[in-house]
Amino acid sequence: MIQINTSNNGKLFVMEAIQSRRTIFKFKPYPVPKNILEDILYAGIWAPNHHLTKPWRFIAILLVLLSFAVSYAPAQEHISWEAEDFTAAKGENFQVFEVPSEQMGAPRCVDLEDYTITEASGDTYIGVPNGPRNNSGDWVKYEFSVTEGDWYIWGRVIAPCSRDNSTYWAIDIDDADALSTNNAIMNIWDFYEAGIFQDKYTTDWVWFRLNSRDGPFDGTELIQHGNNPVPMKLSEGDHTLHLTHREDGTHIDMFFGTLDAKFDPNESDLPQDVELQGKLTTTWGVLKGER
Repeated sequence: MIQINTSNNGKLFVMEAIQSRRTIFKFKPYPVPKNILEDILYAGIWAPNHHLTKPWRFIAILLVLLSFAVSYAPAQEHISWEAEDFTAAKGENFQVFEVPSEQMGAPRCVDLEDYTITEASGDTYIGVPNGPRNNSGDWVKYEFSVTEGDWYIWGRVIAPCSRDNSTYWAIDIDDADALSTNNAIMNIWDFYEAGIFQDKYTTDWVWFRLNSRDGPFDGTELIQHGNNPVPMKLSEGDHTLHLTHREDGTHIDMFFGTLDAKFDPNESDLPQDVELQGKLTTTWGVLKGER
């Protein structure tokens, strides 16, 4: 049983009990012993209950994973963030959509009729709907943090045809350098641009590694789809990713980064130890996209 300091020959006065009560804000990292939980529950059943009309019910939830997360911080191996969680933006071509959302087909794409996007991580995604001119110069920027290492960054994308399947990107650049052009700074991120992939176009979400059509990043689309993808060498600390408008009709749901060169989110569920960027960090939650 729980031991209580007493006074007055072993009797604890009511006023003393009230005045000695404290609200606890700091907790020890290890679980409360089972016998103490049982004593607390036993004491609870003595709470007032008018003629048994409102009997007390108690539920004890043993948060083993929570205790583990508080007491131990594993090395960061995976990160993710939602595409709609950009920290800055230029222009209005990138729009935030909630599912279900209707998207226009494209006359220049054979057999691409209007379609509906019914699912997205967190029920929200970003994209440039068909209609605006290409290469507008509009951009969105993301901030993220990593440990030092060779990172493989993925995006969950809908790119339904060869005219709606790319965007520009760059890591750690100034806003002024985020242009709609392929130069020594900006890369073209292709989604099934290579001829061998063009039978794979779909209006479903597909994961793509960051790639570059012709530099400055070395990982071309064919290489990044192979067994030896090129990593993004990142130092420990904060970084930025700019996406700049290239083609309309392209949509992005979320991003995922990993140190595991072999991991493919198209083939496996995302890991449980993903560190969310731009939201409350967790080391045990399942990503919203797996709900």
